[in-house]
Amino acid sequence: MQNFTPQELPVYRQKQRILDMLETGNALVVESPTGSGKTTQLPVILHEAGYTGNGIIGVTQPRRIAAISVSEFIAAQLHTVMPDLIGYKMRFEDRTGPDTRIKIMTDGILLQEMKLDPWLSKYALIIVDEAHERSLNIDFVLGLLKRILLVRKDFKVIISSATINAGLFSMYFDDCPVVKIDTPVYPVTVIYDPPPVPATENFTAAEEAMLDKIVSVTGRALQNTGGHILTFLPGERSIKNCIERLTAQSWSRKLHILPLYGRLGKEEQERIFDDPPPGKQKMIVSTNIAETSVTINGVTCVIDSGKAKLNFYNPRTYTASLLETPVSKASCNQRKGRAGRTGPGICYRLYDRQDFERRPLYTTEEIYRTDLSEVVLRMAELGIFDFEGFDFISPPSAEGITGAVETLNLLGALNPDRSLSKTGEMMCLFPLLPRLSRMIVEAVLHYPAVLEEVTVAAAFLSVQSPFLLPPGKEMDARRAHLAFRDPQGDFLSFLKIFRRYTAAKRKDRFCKTNFLDERILAEIVNIKQQMESIVSGTGIPLTSGGTVREYLTCIATGMIQFVCVRDRKGSYRTLTTDRIQIHPGSCLYRETPQYIVAGEIVRTSRMYAMTVSPVTPEILEDIRPGLQNMLSGSRKKERQEAGGGDAGEYTRRGKKPRTEKETGSKDHVPPVVFAGTAFQSEKEKGRRTILFPLKKLEQVAAQVNKETLLSAETKKMRGKILTGNGGILLDGMKLPLIFKAARELNLHPVPQDAWPRKTNFRTAENLAELEQALPWILRVTQAKEGGKTLGFITLYTDGQGTYWLKVSKGFHTAVNESLASLESFIEETSARTVSQQCKETVSTLYGKLNAFFTD
Repeated sequence: MQNFTPQELPVYRQKQRILDMLETGNALVVESPTGSGKTTQLPVILHEAGYTGNGIIGVTQPRRIAAISVSEFIAAQLHTVMPDLIGYKMRFEDRTGPDTRIKIMTDGILLQEMKLDPWLSKYALIIVDEAHERSLNIDFVLGLLKRILLVRKDFKVIISSATINAGLFSMYFDDCPVVKIDTPVYPVTVIYDPPPVPATENFTAAEEAMLDKIVSVTGRALQNTGGHILTFLPGERSIKNCIERLTAQSWSRKLHILPLYGRLGKEEQERIFDDPPPGKQKMIVSTNIAETSVTINGVTCVIDSGKAKLNFYNPRTYTASLLETPVSKASCNQRKGRAGRTGPGICYRLYDRQDFERRPLYTTEEIYRTDLSEVVLRMAELGIFDFEGFDFISPPSAEGITGAVETLNLLGALNPDRSLSKTGEMMCLFPLLPRLSRMIVEAVLHYPAVLEEVTVAAAFLSVQSPFLLPPGKEMDARRAHLAFRDPQGDFLSFLKIFRRYTAAKRKDRFCKTNFLDERILAEIVNIKQQMESIVSGTGIPLTSGGTVREYLTCIATGMIQFVCVRDRKGSYRTLTTDRIQIHPGSCLYRETPQYIVAGEIVRTSRMYAMTVSPVTPEILEDIRPGLQNMLSGSRKKERQEAGGGDAGEYTRRGKKPRTEKETGSKDHVPPVVFAGTAFQSEKEKGRRTILFPLKKLEQVAAQVNKETLLSAETKKMRGKILTGNGGILLDGMKLPLIFKAARELNLHPVPQDAWPRKTNFRTAENLAELEQALPWILRVTQAKEGGKTLGFITLYTDGQGTYWLKVSKGFHTAVNESLASLESFIEETSARTVSQQCKETVSTLYGKLNAFFTD
């Protein structure tokens, strides 16, 4: 708990200057480190100065947890309750009232309010807090506020930023003044302490080494520091694994360990502010939420993995990639600063100094790496049609705007003059992504009998997957999930889950038994109810019970970008991209319908269709006449572009004849350096291929991050692993896969007579023998006896209870077939009792294989 009054916070030393600057100007930047009190006290200072007499003081926050905690703090300080003088509002939760004068809200809510009141006539002043985070919403809000300032001379804007490039905001708002608030900063000792190079035979070796290092550092911190410990990790899965590892230590009883990530419930997030039980030190394991959005008093030790997960969107193919990337120098320093707020601290950086020096100064702004269709739709709603000319603080690429317009045109949201169509106007009623609102609009307009079902689907697609796969319990979890499978795919499974969850009297028990996330399902129910309320507000009754065809037609209308056709090689393609596989988590994994619709196309190790159902040619014709031919035509066009038309002389197989230089042997080119180690390369068939001797690769694999492998210099390179004795592995594969395999698999070849070749295992008769054979999956051996090419031992099944091991030269084939066979094994044995050892073996293998789809 705090032992000082708010008026003692550093922001009050600049109180009069802030008020004077607002008196003479309309925009102001307030810059300070965390802990100055600017977030909680600026609204109070302005309220006491009389600004609430002229209208509402609005404060935007990028995260829900901050909006709630800030409003509760101010309410307690002003001795009021919510909603009264102060309140907060976020998507699907409104705690404001008619007397609210200080309104804390997420930036998305402010954008929603501008639909009905573009000039924010009810507001006297807006504070944009945490502006340095530069989310897409923040950048859009800044542009709209700048527009309001041109019209309303009585309106004020304060941009509140940490000490990260605050001068940029001043320049954007016509060189407005910057008030810097000095905050006492205690010295923080930085220790660079990266994990050792892990043994490659260990599963998920890089993460294991990181977790081991965190355990080691935490043990030291317990002995040397008396304050709280804050650990930064990239995502929810790594946080859960870390907490599990920490609680297994004998000294964990001295710790009060709490997770912090975006989709935690409100109550669980707020536990981080509570004092720990007597005799315990608080330890928070967090994503980058804790960098600036929340202030946790008493932290004296920070453990920084140096990583975060960022989304990258390709506007040409409409595909997204969630990548674990090194954070910027600015973020590293923000994390370090959390340890020096209340006294001297220490920051353990789990990377070396050279790694830090190579990092970019700032994080790439979200506007350069995300889908802009929602922002463009909101601009059209506000009557802004010059999308390219909108005054963003950082202008997006022309390609990003073009992709957004094409998306909205596909959805029928825009007229030729870029104004909203009738469909687009209805889409704007819903606070959802355009493709999700388009699904609901289609049901409203043409298929009202499935309106309730479509709102359920939209709610599911608005949140993260509710399916849980706890480490070590993957087999039990997949068994439970199988109960919700439907032959019509994942969109029908959504309805099964929703109906069983809402009917359950003990929802907590239902979720625990079925390995489902209760918080996510509760949020789905909340979103559905809100969408129903919006629909009811238009006077349209909510009905259900229509046909599957009607339901999937609505889905496919919104997801037209993700309607796919199967090609001759068994993969799928959309209108814009190809080589798409159905994700293993889908009901339709290993099924091969001619046409499918997906909820999303995501690039991880490959391109995957997530949340899939089959669609018929009749459905394609319903959503867009000629779509079937368009999908087939895009395949034909690609073949022509690759090997036909007027592009020169082509062989009858559609390949351009190689030049004399290209048909030469192999041109040696300069070596490529990774983590200080040089690897020879060669140019073969015009493409640069890196030669990775296995032992050298193992020494550097854990030190090379994914961002390096996806840089402009190395993105198009391929590689091959040389195992010794002439063995070649993963020939021609992309570098991220090669490094991941080197980190997480044992790539040393085993003799062909070491594993059970040409043996059939029937679960009814040879279950024990099959269990003993499973650890051979993904081990390396000769693809052909006496040959140099190596492959991966793969589990196959006939789907009738018979399994066998066989070598696959293709790595992806090995992973796909083995995972599908394990799925069959789990389903087949769901009604039988298997040993605990068998469960553990299958769970470990399932987690290992699944990791190559999710990373």
